[in-house]
Amino acid sequence: MKKSYLWIIYRRTKFVWKDHLFFWPKLYMKNCVYNFLNNYYDIMNNVKNKIEYYYCLPTIFLKIISVSCCENAYNNDIEPTYNLKKKKKNLISGNKNFHKLAGYEHFSFEVVLYYIKQTVTFLVYFLIHFYLFFYNTFYYMTSNIITKSFLEISNEKYYYSTSIPNNLFNSFVTIYKMYEKNNSLDFKFKVDHMAFLGSGFIYDKQGYILTAAHNITNSADTFVIKNNDDFYFATVSGLHKDSDICVMKINSEEQFSHISLDSRREDLKQGEPVIAYGQIQNFDKETYSIGVVNQPKQTFSKFENFNENKKACLYPFIQISNPINKGMSGSPLIDRHGNLVGMIQKKIDNYGLALPSHILKNIALCLQHRGTYEEPFLGIILKGEELSTKNNQNNKTELKIYDVLANSPAHTSGLKKEDILLKINNLNINHICQIHEILNSTCDGYINVEVVRHKKKLKIKVKL
Repeated sequence: MKKSYLWIIYRRTKFVWKDHLFFWPKLYMKNCVYNFLNNYYDIMNNVKNKIEYYYCLPTIFLKIISVSCCENAYNNDIEPTYNLKKKKKNLISGNKNFHKLAGYEHFSFEVVLYYIKQTVTFLVYFLIHFYLFFYNTFYYMTSNIITKSFLEISNEKYYYSTSIPNNLFNSFVTIYKMYEKNNSLDFKFKVDHMAFLGSGFIYDKQGYILTAAHNITNSADTFVIKNNDDFYFATVSGLHKDSDICVMKINSEEQFSHISLDSRREDLKQGEPVIAYGQIQNFDKETYSIGVVNQPKQTFSKFENFNENKKACLYPFIQISNPINKGMSGSPLIDRHGNLVGMIQKKIDNYGLALPSHILKNIALCLQHRGTYEEPFLGIILKGEELSTKNNQNNKTELKIYDVLANSPAHTSGLKKEDILLKINNLNINHICQIHEILNSTCDGYINVEVVRHKKKLKIKVKL
């Protein structure tokens, strides 16, 4: 009986108690099953006694019910031989016997009710365990599937975000300065005979390299470029200190893997992940780091002594969270798709600064082809005025031309004093650094200026 009725539920309860986390409802069911098992023999003996007693009821009825009642019940022709007092006494006795019979019937109903309660309890426990079994099965299957899919997605994102394009590996270079040059044919490069200068990357298949200008102290030195495990001699093609850009050329006719300046990104957003890859001084291997863009166009117009000339810088920078260490100046900065977004130049506190790629391209091509670069000159002096609303709240900054230098491109093109500058090349202008950025990223030598003169908008084309 014990095994046939409750063994499955008993084993299931032990399994649930051991391996699952739903504590209180399963603890209650476990105690109920244990109580039934522990009191099993007492309950069955009690039921057996009640059943035997129930089977004895017909004998009890025959012993208690009077003959007169039976005769009256079956409508026999027996004539009563007792007097009225005796008849009354028998009626009272019959009523008592009837109540006893009703009591025995009530007792038999309790026995049946007990069996019904046990059956219902068994079914309820069975249904509860059946429900929990399928619930747990569905829960763990679903959780495992979700967890597995989540891990696959996480791994895919991790792999996607941390995968380094091959052109970044193959185009990266480390720049050294050689102490003594040996022109013998069996000359072998040794790092011990060279001084580490910084990092750089190849941007043209002919072997042109971009690096930070402050890495090169003397352009007449003998430079050695390490690309992968190969060493090459290199020379300086051009250098511009204000923008901190230097272009070098590898002395080889080979075709090199490179990061194209045409695959540049100009629409960076705050929080976008970026990748830096460079060589730290005194480290044997290159370093790879992932960060985010803190500010895509950070300016330092009020930062004195920003550069070697002890003056403020008007170039915009990409402010990044990547860890930047000594030796990583000149390293490329790319997005997760492998597009060039800038070149690392400086570190301020815990932030890195990279020159944007659109400025980088314009200056690099000039240095490559001409050897020098002159910053475009517009010839205007600006004065910023803050416009206010009726509530004296600052609304925007208005740039007004305070003066126009004689014989300058602005003067030749027709810009005048008191003109209000609105746009350059369809870009809204509210800061002088924006003008500097546009001028240094323009390749064709022309800009389109939109101004307000006497409450009328004018568009003027300026040749730089």
